[in-house]
Amino acid sequence: MQRVLDGIRRCKSLEGSRPRTRLPIIPAVLRRIRAPLLESNGPDGPAFWAIAVTAFFGFFRLGELLLESEASYNPSLHLSWGDVAIDARAATSMIKIHLRKSKCDRFGNGADILLGRTGCELCPVSAIMTFIGLRRSTPGHFFVDHQEKPIVKSRFVAKVRDALRTAGYPEEQFAGHSFRIGGQQPARRWPASKTP
Repeated sequence: MQRVLDGIRRCKSLEGSRPRTRLPIIPAVLRRIRAPLLESNGPDGPAFWAIAVTAFFGFFRLGELLLESEASYNPSLHLSWGDVAIDARAATSMIKIHLRKSKCDRFGNGADILLGRTGCELCPVSAIMTFIGLRRSTPGHFFVDHQEKPIVKSRFVAKVRDALRTAGYPEEQFAGHSFRIGGQQPARRWPASKTP
């Protein structure tokens, strides 16, 4: 009952307000922000690119991948080094990311998200493997910068907005959720597999 009341309150608070426009980050946008993300961020470029394609192909909310603040890291809740598994080091074709907590996971069971090799410049497996090759295998939050500090959500969003501006996009019309929205658009067009 409390959730119903909360939903009604949210709807009432939105009455009369204009909905915020969030454009999706689609493959064409990803291709155009790739170079600015990689080249304008020095040694942290591969980390920002890995986060971008992971969020896109895994339909992740940024809060599932990144921290709100460096001090908020909790290994029992947040994505850690041990939550990412690769199928084979030499010819990795798939990466499994274990989410300990998600907005949709009301019972706290966690979920495993599989990312496969795409063979294109947007490949999340290639991006993550490049990042892993540069990251020390120390415990802690998975997405860290070259100084081993966790990359927080606000810093990542600021870097993405810089890359969008460099690529000629109106960065104010994009948000962190744009990766999830954009990743889901092509998936909606794919036919559902038929299971016997």
